[in-house]
This record gives sequence, structure tokens and C-alpha cells, in this order.
Amino acid sequence: MSRAIYRPSGEVIDRPKRGGLYMWGLAILVGVLAALAVVIIQALVMYAQFLAFGAASGRMSSRLVELPWWSRMIGPIVGGALICLLLRLGISWGWGPAPRAFGLQDIVQNRRLRGTIRSTTLSLRDAFLSALVAIVSLGWGGSSGREEPAAHLGASLAMLPGRLMGLNLAARRMLLGMGLAAAISAALHAPIAGVFLARELVLRRLRLSQMGPVVVASVSAWLFARWLMDGRSVIDIPDVGVILPQVHLAALAALPVLAMFAYAATIIWARTPVMVAAFAAQVRVPLWLLPVFGGVILGVIALAFPQVLGIGYEPLAAGLGGNYTAVLMPVLALAKIAAAAVTFGFRWGGGPIAPSLYVGAMIGASLGVAAGLLLGIPAPQVYFGLLGMAIALAVLLDAPFTGAILAAELSGSPEVGAASLLCCFVACMAVRRLAPPMGEETGQMLRWR
Repeated sequence: MSRAIYRPSGEVIDRPKRGGLYMWGLAILVGVLAALAVVIIQALVMYAQFLAFGAASGRMSSRLVELPWWSRMIGPIVGGALICLLLRLGISWGWGPAPRAFGLQDIVQNRRLRGTIRSTTLSLRDAFLSALVAIVSLGWGGSSGREEPAAHLGASLAMLPGRLMGLNLAARRMLLGMGLAAAISAALHAPIAGVFLARELVLRRLRLSQMGPVVVASVSAWLFARWLMDGRSVIDIPDVGVILPQVHLAALAALPVLAMFAYAATIIWARTPVMVAAFAAQVRVPLWLLPVFGGVILGVIALAFPQVLGIGYEPLAAGLGGNYTAVLMPVLALAKIAAAAVTFGFRWGGGPIAPSLYVGAMIGASLGVAAGLLLGIPAPQVYFGLLGMAIALAVLLDAPFTGAILAAELSGSPEVGAASLLCCFVACMAVRRLAPPMGEETGQMLRWR
């Protein structure tokens, strides 16, 4: 059967190629490329943290506690100045008068791939510059996560074979989902959560039976990233231990508190960039100069709460492990919300996944200590912390399956996964029913400029 298309004018053109069995082979390539991008970003972030603060691998919070006050202040200010230069370069590359680092929001916004690749921010040049902004941000004290810039870079790399091979829009959208799933899988070592995130955010109309290439890309990225990182875990989650039946009932009682904190953090992070941009317009400050002012504010926050700067996985694990008191952890959660709001509002790089996990873990672990005292049992703060992480991520992305499966994969406990699935669905349903503006605020966060 001929693949030619005959136009009314008589012109004969080749029919665009559709995704076939070779998409499974491309899935392996996409998984390897995304995993390599994630590992390189992680290595460069660690190197930037060493340059800025002398921090060892994954020990930024510990290092900040040891530094004198003036060193905590200077690091974020220098980082803000570097980001200003990169954003000014982005303007010269066509980013417009409101430049910013790209992330997960751009993948979701452009999942239909209308227009040219250049108009969707998925060109490799833009993706590499955006990743560089995120690396500088995370290295010099930005309170955000590396998952979103890794996902954007992974999706941009995944689109390359689609353009070279002339695949149709359906196949390119599949490649977009592959890149997203592979990057999240490699960044969090959660291959199943990566697949469901791609399904819930990008491939919404695709049946689960057609997700085979996405699964291959996600698992390939996970295996390759694990090999490159020598099997090291991303977050050191303590052992959950035995979960008593009454603990599950106490978790249901704590669910409203966890959902309210998750919703409040999402609203604050969505509105702060708009408010800061409006204030900058009033005082006539170019938006590309905002990062240096944000660096000053982050330096002030670091004087009192150095644990909230950077990605935050080290203090997150410390909170789950019982190294912080039940009174300190909610304070750290509020400080993290404020630091992340400054990071997003003043156009530093990174995304909200890691801060949401941080906030959920701290609030959940604190409630776990309180539940242990009320029930007269050892504090189940690891269990409550994992539930808080799952609920915070589910509310942030409106992706209950992703939040629950991530908690199950990080903990290795089916009980945690089952409880998280119930809590995530109840939390998302409550937010949709009781907080109607949530959809608008989430959309605003996905499009802030």
C-alpha cells in the first residue's frame, strides 16, 4: 500500500510516519538519554554546591549549618547575579521580556504540540540553557527541586528522534510522555510513578494497554541511572517498621491537616510569581533582574533556617529519622514554603516537586509523633511522613496515582502504598470539591511568566 498523499492540487507528498514497533526501540534510547541528562544535572548541582558553599555530595544543609552568617548570605546573592546573566542571555535567544527557567509546566502546557517546536520551548538550545539556570539555582541556594528541569530536558531530548524521523503528532506526543516518565524515573528512582505521571499529565487519553513504550523508557532510565549512581538512593527513607491498625485510623484523622498544608503551599507558590511580577512592573524593574533580589531574601532566610535551602532531601530524611523535634518540623515546613515561594517568585530555576515532598514529610512526621503520644505507641513518624509526601505531591500535580505509587516505591511497603492511594484520592477529591479555584491556580502556576 502506497504511503503517498495526493493533494487536490495534484502534488504528491510522503505520508508522515506513524509510531510502530520501532517506538519500543526508541523508548530505550529515550530512557538512556533522559537518565544521562538527570545524572549530569545532579553531578553539576553537587559541583555547584561545592563551589558555592564547600558542601560535600548531598550534604548542603549540614554544611550551611557550619558556615558563618556572612557566607550563608553571599552564596545566594552570587547565585542570583549569575542567574540574572543567564536570563538576559535567554532574552537575546528569544525568551521574551519575562524570561524564566522551563520545567514540568511547559511540558503539560505544550503536550498537544501545536505550532513549531521553537514555540513550545522544547528546542534543545532552550532546554540546555534552562537546565543551566536550574543548576546554578540549586547549587547556590535556590529552594526548589531538580525533577522539573530534568523532565523538561528529558522531554526535549525525546522529541529529537521524532523530528529527525518525521513522526506524526501522535508519535511525538508518545515520545514526550516517554521523556517525562524517563526523567522522573531517573530523578526519583521511581519507574512506576514516572509512568503514571506521564499518563496523568501528558497522555491523558491514552489507554493503559498502549503505554508499553512509556514503560520501557521509564524502566530503562531507572536501570541506567541506578547503574551510573552505583545503586545509591535519592532519598534515604528509614524503615517503616510494623504498622498497627490503629495507626491507619489515626492517619485518616490527620488527612485534613496534610491536605490543607499541601493546598496552601500550592496556592502560595502559584500566586507569588504573579504578585512579584506585578510589583516589579510598578517599580519598573526588569524581570531578568529579579533573581539577585531573591538571592538577598534567601540569604536572610538562611541565617535562621539553613535547612530549607537547596533541594532539601538531607533534612527531609533527618526529619523522618527523628533528628528533629515535633515542634521544629512544622516551623521548617513553613520556612520551606516561604523559601520556595521566593525561589519561584524571583525567577530562580527548579520546580515544586521537591519542596512539596519536604513540606509533606515534615508535617506528616510531626503528626506522627503526636499520634504516637496519643496512642501510647512508638511514634510512626516515617509512616505519617510518607503519607504527607504522597498527599502533597498528589495535591500539587492533581495526580493521586503518582503520589501514592511514589510513596510505595520509596518505602518498599505495600501497606504504605495502599494507605497513600486512599489518602491521595480523598485529598484530591476534597480539594476539587471544596476549593473550586484550585484548577485555576494550578493552571496559573503551570503558566507563570
